[in-house]
Amino acid sequence: MGLAFPSPLVLAAGLDRHGALLQHGAALGLGAVETGSHWTPGGQPAPMSRPRTSRRTAAGQSGMRPECTAAARPLPLHGLSLVKPPALDWPRAGEAIRHAIAAWHRGADYVVLNPGRGCPSAELFADLVAALAAWRERLPRPTPLALVVKLPASWVEADRRIELARRFVGAGADGLLLSAEGAIATASVRISQLADALGPSTSLMSVGGIDSVPVARARLRAGASLLHVHRAALGSERRVRSLLCELAALRPMPRSMG
Repeated sequence: MGLAFPSPLVLAAGLDRHGALLQHGAALGLGAVETGSHWTPGGQPAPMSRPRTSRRTAAGQSGMRPECTAAARPLPLHGLSLVKPPALDWPRAGEAIRHAIAAWHRGADYVVLNPGRGCPSAELFADLVAALAAWRERLPRPTPLALVVKLPASWVEADRRIELARRFVGAGADGLLLSAEGAIATASVRISQLADALGPSTSLMSVGGIDSVPVARARLRAGASLLHVHRAALGSERRVRSLLCELAALRPMPRSMG
């Protein structure tokens, strides 16, 4: 995706909707914080921007105990998660998402396009992604805005999973967020299949059921480059801190082909 993530650990959208941890997430080992999911600039508070005054922060300066490292480490990146406004019909979804990106892209490093629960078809969403990918080239940014497409578990588990993934990459997606919600047992297999089909140029992210180091290692070994945590970040402070720091220390690993 052309981005340098400080660690493979990403806080999934929904836990920090407005980006409070963009300033202090380094103390937890976070490589990125995804805000949202957002839908329109007019109907909800704007997400916070990743601090630009200092590209690096010491964990001890955050007011949080430096559990993961005592040394300075980069601030987490900001992923802006966007979904179609719930009251809007699909023919107008592209316009609404463009409006949101135009308003908020300066504070984001990448955008996650989420089809939500009511998307009529993967093909329709791929067409929307293609239009957004062409339009983003006109954004006034020093670097291109990376686009990540979330694939629901029903698309990842579909017999046409490779065809669908290639269609989104062809439409302009720089990365794919593969949901394992309800399909935890096959998550690593699906990641491996898609990694083999797409090659290293497409970043694969995994979300769903990542609640231990062995699970995280299996997803990385299968070909994921980033790990999203959601429910694993809920619980006692001591347990969550320990787990997040262990996950942040992991790195993508060579995997067996075929």
